[in-house]
Amino acid sequence: MTNQETDVGETPLSEEAQVNELNRLAWNLRVTGSNQAFTLSSKAITLAQQIHYQQGLAEGLRTLGFCHIRLSRYTEAEATLRQSLRLFEALHHERGLSDVYEYFGIIHRSQGNYAASLDALFKSHQFRQQLQYKEGLALSFYHIGVTYKYLGDFGNALHYSLQGLPIAREIQAAMPESYLLNSLGGIYLETHDYEAALDYYNQSLTLRQRIGDQWGEAGCLDSIGTILLQQQKADTALPFFERGLVICTSIGDQKGQGNTLLHIGKIYQQAGQTDVALDYINQSLTIRKSIGDKKGEAEISLLLGGLYQHTRPDYALLLLQGSLQLAETIKASDLIYKIHQMLAETLKQTGDFRAALTHFELGLKLEKEVNSESVNQKLLNLQIAHQVEQARKEAELYQLRNQELAALVEEIQQQKNALNQTVQELRNTQAQLIQKEKLASLGELMAGIAHEIQNPLNFVNNFSEVSVELVEELKEEAQAGRTDGVLTIADDLTQNLRKITQHGHRASNIVKGMLEHSRASTGERHPTNLNALADEYLKLAYHGLSAKDKTFNTSLITNFAPDIGQVEVVPQDIGRVLLNLYNNAFYAIRQRAKAPGPNEGLYQPTVTVQTECIGEMIQIRVIDNGTGMPEAVKTKIFQPFFTTKPTGEGTGLGLSLAYDIITKGHGGTLTVESQQGEGTTFIVMLPA
Repeated sequence: MTNQETDVGETPLSEEAQVNELNRLAWNLRVTGSNQAFTLSSKAITLAQQIHYQQGLAEGLRTLGFCHIRLSRYTEAEATLRQSLRLFEALHHERGLSDVYEYFGIIHRSQGNYAASLDALFKSHQFRQQLQYKEGLALSFYHIGVTYKYLGDFGNALHYSLQGLPIAREIQAAMPESYLLNSLGGIYLETHDYEAALDYYNQSLTLRQRIGDQWGEAGCLDSIGTILLQQQKADTALPFFERGLVICTSIGDQKGQGNTLLHIGKIYQQAGQTDVALDYINQSLTIRKSIGDKKGEAEISLLLGGLYQHTRPDYALLLLQGSLQLAETIKASDLIYKIHQMLAETLKQTGDFRAALTHFELGLKLEKEVNSESVNQKLLNLQIAHQVEQARKEAELYQLRNQELAALVEEIQQQKNALNQTVQELRNTQAQLIQKEKLASLGELMAGIAHEIQNPLNFVNNFSEVSVELVEELKEEAQAGRTDGVLTIADDLTQNLRKITQHGHRASNIVKGMLEHSRASTGERHPTNLNALADEYLKLAYHGLSAKDKTFNTSLITNFAPDIGQVEVVPQDIGRVLLNLYNNAFYAIRQRAKAPGPNEGLYQPTVTVQTECIGEMIQIRVIDNGTGMPEAVKTKIFQPFFTTKPTGEGTGLGLSLAYDIITKGHGGTLTVESQQGEGTTFIVMLPA
């Protein structure tokens, strides 16, 4: 292989240095010049293979994989990145691994596999947190936010995007900053805050034009056009789409082409030029099928179903059923309810009113579920907001009829402003309370872990000290030539070392297990031994409280049904529920133990945990003989922010979050039975 050309008097680059330089150039151009990066990284790979330079090969494959993604070649991208992943793993190159996992997250998202996308992106994020790789962290927050947006979870999408933006600005990283601005624009677009969306998109467009990111520039143009189109400004929107299409075509951005063609088609559809609209829309559909964009394909099938709804209802039904199948495959809840609504309208055209009613009810139910997970979840009182909005509209109407009602309009506006301020205060309060709840649970858990791990560590320390003494005795015996003594001491040492190894493994297993439980939940279910999970968290909760209160003592009784087997749950979430129930039980028995009474000194605090298989459900009962609760408290116990604990000791969110995890997250039930002065039983029912 011939070295790169150099100026007279310069030392030629070594072959490894040539690979490094090619990779550096390719990496720097991967966003602004993906085609050039593709060529440069291919050259780096060829040279690295010839000289057996593993790190250079891994880095070249990483950049090439990204370039394949840019060109929507997901099969080639995945194969290339898997080679890179194996090499980075062998090299223990954590930064490279973080990049590869990020790219896997992008591929899975593009193919509609959002669970796998989040799994890969959180792995990438974990590496970057350990490395304090700030530019990578900003990109991780961006991609996690985008995937949540695709899932219709705008609350999490906003949360992660807003975390990434200050990091990008702190290090003056224009590329991730432009990505995050674009993501925020997309979130506000989805929630119909067009003014905020346009502001973020214009900021992103300026940055992307400055750094020469044509892919990003085309995306911003398309998004701005989309907002204008939704505002019924089709003539203003069309030039943005056309500029974006020219850029996408020139750089080979198939996904961008598909999006822009669809939007141009919608403009002609609104203008009544159906044939022209169908031409653009079908071009978009062909591209989306070719790149495996299942959500995009489902969206277009939904649009076509609407176009053919009145002229060819039977054909429209076929399109909509195909769209529904695709949307359900990728679990796109934000799209599924719209398809059900369109199916209901189309079935009415065919006279099948029973089926139409079924789809209408499904669509209405799913729409409510999607909306309940919006940015303002558990914060905005929808009823009050609706009343305020209705009052505003009525006031405007009256104002047109009678100028004397202007004072009423002003009063209503003031009420709305006051409500908005209250909502913001509620947001801030909720964030503080949730953080406090998490920190409290974490403290209990950490104390329990410390207690659990102290026991094997004590064994390791004790056997180590004894072994040091035995080594000294061994030296004395050896120097004295007493072979029998040497062998005896050697046997003792061997036994001690085995004990040290045994307890070291025990400590390691505790740490591994708790690391597994402490990972942020991605909502993915796994086969889980509920008996083991319930027992483990019971011990941790007990040890955590014992470490904090040395006087605390209680009897722990477990009665676990052996026939439960493995249950599909999110183990981290169920662990949080159990930890909360245990802590509430311990609090109740401590309060009763402190209270003076005729049986003072005879009271034996007891917490009992039972599991049982009942039909197709698994039951977990957490029973305490503590203070119990009156009926008035029982009816409110699962309400957010309701607590019977003194100020500063409880947030009122623990049982509310536990209730949501069991009922909404796992399709189960969480109920309570209690007798004041006698005790309380919390009953968890989960599908087997």
